[in-house]
Amino acid sequence: MKIGKSAAVIALSASLLLQAGTVLGASASTTTGYEPLRKQMDKIHATITWDNDDLSALIKLENGIAGTFTVGEREYRLAGKGYKLSKEVKLINNSIYIPSEALKQILAENAKFRNPQDVISTFAVKAQVETAAVEDGEDAADDPAIWLDPANPSNSKLIATNKGGGVLVYDLNGKQLQNYKVGKMNNIDVRYDFPLGGKKVDIAAATNRSKNTIDVFSINGTTGELKDIVAKPIVAKMEEVYGFSLYHSLRSGKYYALVLGKKGEFEQYELSDNGQGKIAGKLVREFKLATQSEGLVADDEYGTMYIAEEDYAIHKYAAEPNGGVKPLSTVDIADGRRLQDDIEGLTIYYGADGRGYLIASSQGNDTYAIYDRQGSNKYITSFKIKAGEKIDGTSVTDGIDVLGFGLGEQFPYGIFVAQDDSNMNGDKELNQNFKVVAWEQIAQGGPIQLLMEKENAVDPRKLVKRDAK
Repeated sequence: MKIGKSAAVIALSASLLLQAGTVLGASASTTTGYEPLRKQMDKIHATITWDNDDLSALIKLENGIAGTFTVGEREYRLAGKGYKLSKEVKLINNSIYIPSEALKQILAENAKFRNPQDVISTFAVKAQVETAAVEDGEDAADDPAIWLDPANPSNSKLIATNKGGGVLVYDLNGKQLQNYKVGKMNNIDVRYDFPLGGKKVDIAAATNRSKNTIDVFSINGTTGELKDIVAKPIVAKMEEVYGFSLYHSLRSGKYYALVLGKKGEFEQYELSDNGQGKIAGKLVREFKLATQSEGLVADDEYGTMYIAEEDYAIHKYAAEPNGGVKPLSTVDIADGRRLQDDIEGLTIYYGADGRGYLIASSQGNDTYAIYDRQGSNKYITSFKIKAGEKIDGTSVTDGIDVLGFGLGEQFPYGIFVAQDDSNMNGDKELNQNFKVVAWEQIAQGGPIQLLMEKENAVDPRKLVKRDAK
C-alpha cells in the first residue's frame, strides 16, 4: 500500500463523496454513535495521514501503534489486527467520523507502551552508491540479490528485478551491465555451487509473473551475463507467483525454490539436474497463509525460513520439505511500532558461529527492523536510509538484501541493498532504483554495536549446518 504523505484532509468533490457513501452535512442523526477522528486524535497527540486515493486515514499514536480507517467500510485495522464495526466509517463535511466503539479500542491501545524503555528508537544512515534507474516507470523496481565473486569480491554483482519486464545486473558502482527482458519479474535470489552437468554453477532464480513460472539462470561472474538453464518451464500451481527465495539444504544437499502467491499460497519446488545439464523443478510441499504474503527468506544454516504476511506479521517456518504447514513461531507483528504494514522484503545477515540478523523492510514507516537470527528472534533496533549530499534516501521499500562479507576497499564489511520507491534527483523524480549502504554505517550507526566482521566474515559459499539455538 502506498500511503499519501500529506497529513491534511484533502477536500473532495461532492460527487466523489456521494459515490463513497459519505454524508455531506452534519446533523444529530448522522453523528449519533460517532466520533470525529481528527478532534479525538488531537486530544491524545496522535497524527493522521489522509490517503485521497483510498479515502482512508492512517493514525499514528504516540507509542508508535498505527491504525487505518477507510470511508464506507465496516472494518478497520489497529495494532496489527483487523476489527469489524457495527456501522461504516463516514466522511462528514470533509471530516472523517468513526463509530464510538472504535474510539474505545484506540484509547485502550494508546494506554500501552507508555514507559520510556518502550520507545522504539530509529537511527539513520546514508547510501554510498545507487544504481541506475530502471527503464520502466511507476512501481517497477522490486527486489535485489547480491552475488559474491569468489576470486575478486570487488567485482561482485547486484542482480535485481524490474516488474515492468526484466532482470537487471549492476556492478557495485551501480552501473547497469545487463538487461534481460524475460517477463515481469518480481522477487529474486542467488545460491552457489549448484551441481549441474558435472560442474558446479552459481544460480539466480526469480518469479516471473508474465508466465507464472520460476525462472532459473546460471551466472557468469566475469561479465554479469545470465543464461536460462531450465529444462521445462517450472509453472506454479498458484494463480500468480509473487514472493521468492532459494534454499540450499545443508541437511540433504538439495536445492529448493520457495514461492509465495498473492493470495497467501506457498509452494516449495525441489531443483535438480535433469541429466542433460538443465534444471528441473518438482513440487514437494504446499500450504496457504491467511492473507497476501511476499517477503520470504531462507536461513540455510538453521534450516528455517521466514515469511512476511504483509499486513500482519513475520512468521518462522521449517524450510525442509517435511517441515509441516504450521509456523514454528511468530517473530513480530505489524502493529506500527517496529513494523508498519506492508511488511515487504526479508533478508539474512550471516554472522560467525551462527550469529547474525534477520532484517525486514517496514514499508509503512520507511524503516528496516533488525532481529536476532538465533532463538526467538529478539528485536534489536531499526534504521532508515536518509538523503545524503548526492544520493537521496529510500521510502516505501519493497525488496532488500544484505551480505556481511568484504567486497573490496569500497565495502570492507559488506553491504545492505534496498529498493527505493521514490528515486529523487534534486526536485526531479526519476524511475525507481536501488540504494547501497556500506554495512559498517549500519553496524556503528545505532545505539547498539552490531556485528562487523572481516577475518571471521562468513563466506556464503561456505555455510555450516547448525542446530537451533
